[in-house]
Amino acid sequence: MHLTLVGLSHKTAPVEIREKLTFPANRQEEALSLLTSTPAVNERLKKLEASGVIKRWAAIVDPEAVGAAITAFIEVFIEHPKLESAFIDRVSRLDEVLELHHVTGEFSVLIKARVHDMQALKELLLHQLNAQEGVRQTRTVMVLSTHKEESFVATAAKGESS
Repeated sequence: MHLTLVGLSHKTAPVEIREKLTFPANRQEEALSLLTSTPAVNERLKKLEASGVIKRWAAIVDPEAVGAAITAFIEVFIEHPKLESAFIDRVSRLDEVLELHHVTGEFSVLIKARVHDMQALKELLLHQLNAQEGVRQTRTVMVLSTHKEESFVATAAKGESS
């Protein structure tokens, strides 16, 4: 689809475009005013990639549709700070690990993981995490339901409010 919709307002844009906007409702007018030609959009995206603002492109997949129905948050207590870096390096390579955060508090690391079933979670906990050097303890919190899960980060130019 070739976009040549510069200057359209939220009220005059075709319904199929308004429905596909992924901006919050209060920002849709502004979003529509940014629509321009495909080459201009591609050039802007290349600049954002080159500057590091856009780190990568990814599809948002329904976890249940691909068989990853179980979500868990796992707190990991590592015995000594000198062992944390190696642990983080190894665990960050695991496909089941979606997020890996070095945190303050009682535990050293907080992990968000998705697995197919309880057996896969058991395997992750016993053979992938607890077997790592320096892991003294883990605590797992199972997700019963998810009401919001986003990777969207609101942005605003300097001096603007989002």
